[in-house]
Amino acid sequence: MTIVNLTRKVLPKISAIPQKNIDSVRSMPEMVLSRMINDGAKNIVHCDMNQSIAAIIAPDKINTIYTDALNGCNAVNIIARMNDKKSFVSIMSHYVPTNTDGQISAIDKQLQTYTPHIDKTYVPRIFLNIRGTESYGKLCAVPNPIIEKLKTLLAKFFPQGNTIEITPYKNSKRPAFFSSANIFQFNPSDINKLKITNVGENERFIDLNI
Repeated sequence: MTIVNLTRKVLPKISAIPQKNIDSVRSMPEMVLSRMINDGAKNIVHCDMNQSIAAIIAPDKINTIYTDALNGCNAVNIIARMNDKKSFVSIMSHYVPTNTDGQISAIDKQLQTYTPHIDKTYVPRIFLNIRGTESYGKLCAVPNPIIEKLKTLLAKFFPQGNTIEITPYKNSKRPAFFSSANIFQFNPSDINKLKITNVGENERFIDLNI
């Protein structure tokens, strides 16, 4: 098994034919994942707004975790290796930007639960997806208090350090059928291989070096 390809190379445009618009909505990555969950898929976990969840990522088990409806909200995903050195824990949260304290508190509780089972020799990867603004043709992150709050929290749990990647997303003047999902797909055959699809379907591949 490999990673399911969700991203579209070209965003569809609004059509005068209603069915084409319906099909365009159905083709959005978050809609595809939602249908898979509704059809009984057990390998996908969804994080709703104002929620923090954790999933154990292991071969042939859970391999996809995502959140959607990012429209000014903050999304955080912490990926740390478990003590068995064969699996990861993925802690994802999605909160409105006016509730950064609530988000940090929710992440804190998850870390307290999983820290005893996390391999302290592995430097965890943290992915922060926040609202951006365009400046001189470049998308830049809007100043956000969650950045420093998150760094302070992580220092408490990961004395070995951590790596934070901040990815801003387009939040205004979005085209039709623009995906608002933040998706993490681990290759079922090799969970070291991670595909991240951010808001707007900007995809990239990362080797987690388990």
